[in-house]
Amino acid sequence: MARIIAKPRTKKPVMVMLHGSGSSGAILGIQTHSLAKELSKTFDLVFIDAPTPSEPGPGILPLFANMPAYYRWLVPEDKPASLRFAELFDVAYYIETQLASQNIEPSQVAAFLGFSQGALAALAMLAFRLIGHSAWKNLRFCVSLGAGTAGDTARMEGIRGMIGTLSATLGREDGKFPGYSVHASGLRDQWYDDGKQIMRMCVGEKTKNIDYAEGHALPRQRRDVIKLTQMIRNVDDASKAPEKLTEKFRAPLQDARSSLLNGTWQVEDGNWKM
Repeated sequence: MARIIAKPRTKKPVMVMLHGSGSSGAILGIQTHSLAKELSKTFDLVFIDAPTPSEPGPGILPLFANMPAYYRWLVPEDKPASLRFAELFDVAYYIETQLASQNIEPSQVAAFLGFSQGALAALAMLAFRLIGHSAWKNLRFCVSLGAGTAGDTARMEGIRGMIGTLSATLGREDGKFPGYSVHASGLRDQWYDDGKQIMRMCVGEKTKNIDYAEGHALPRQRRDVIKLTQMIRNVDDASKAPEKLTEKFRAPLQDARSSLLNGTWQVEDGNWKM
């Protein structure tokens, strides 16, 4: 079910807020209270629940033991790359429908912010935009907080492979994620190295990075919140510069998903083929 902290006003661009695994939009709204107060000066923040019910995730109990439900963006089991891509397409379509249910136009969305598993989903949403396949034509950057795979090296390599595919699709030879992104990790986060690995998969000239004094949690100390907010504003400004996006692949969402599941969608010579 969609949740929103404040009624969005069309005068501001929308930043979609994606919670971590085993959490909810309402919980993320509480966790990001200080950060949201600063970001809401620039963006309308929209918090939504992920599509899949879940057990409470890391750090959720006992503080949020009385919440009505918990959700996750991705299922935990390992999947072939094609099925994981298809799952991410489903997530994208789900987010589109949730925003539409709140009368939010796709053109209003300028950024995604995600925590933990939500950070991976946020990066994926920007990736779809970069390959010219997205309802959010004005999506420009994402914010990745506490991103990781809970130390699962196989899944980390899967992320590396998907980013490499994206990079090749856009004609890059470095295998890097080419979008504007801000990355932040808690210094006491047990999966701190995961976040750093993902950050290093992104092109340096479009990537900003900050550490903050927490574990696997959102930044709360005033100095960290202010520093992160300023970094987000800097990337927001930088991402407004005109940039040519690929027009090679613009298949409808469900057609693209079907092609993935049927094994007929693949990368050939750096281009998407169906």
